[in-house]
Amino acid sequence: MMASFGVFVLIFIFTLSYQPSTLVRTDDNLIKSLCSKADFPSICLDCLTSNPSSKTADAPALSIIAIRCAENQANLWRQASFNIYASAPNGSPLKKILQFCAGQAVVARDDFTAVLQRMLAQDYGGAKYILINQIQPLVDSCKNDFLNNPNVPMPLVVAAGIQQVTIHCKNAEAILSNI
Repeated sequence: MMASFGVFVLIFIFTLSYQPSTLVRTDDNLIKSLCSKADFPSICLDCLTSNPSSKTADAPALSIIAIRCAENQANLWRQASFNIYASAPNGSPLKKILQFCAGQAVVARDDFTAVLQRMLAQDYGGAKYILINQIQPLVDSCKNDFLNNPNVPMPLVVAAGIQQVTIHCKNAEAILSNI
């Protein structure tokens, strides 16, 4: 009888001291707070909460998750551009533009490595600078190449890729601005 009472007391004390809902609520509040400052809050929330480690992440770790989402979108954009390029008729204006876009996407992919290196060095301003001044101009140059050639329609999957990279980069920039 005494042993079971002791176990009951231990379980009761453990139950009172263990409050996981408080931890989750606090982290959810951080995610919501950071994403509320983003240009695309719902996409920001989807990105951050898609990674299980976001539940215990601080603001710098959440910004890395957001950067990884942008990087993933850049890889999808690169792959879409390359796939359409590979099937476009040789010598066509579309093939020429898509070759340029795929090249820009490869450089953007490599620039994400530099962004993550800046994050590891806790140089959040440097990471944001690369997103704004190196990666986004590469994305914009692909879009502009299509705009400068109005007789060459931009494939929808390429347009969607450009849009998604831009959205996720802007969200990562907003989080970096609020660390």
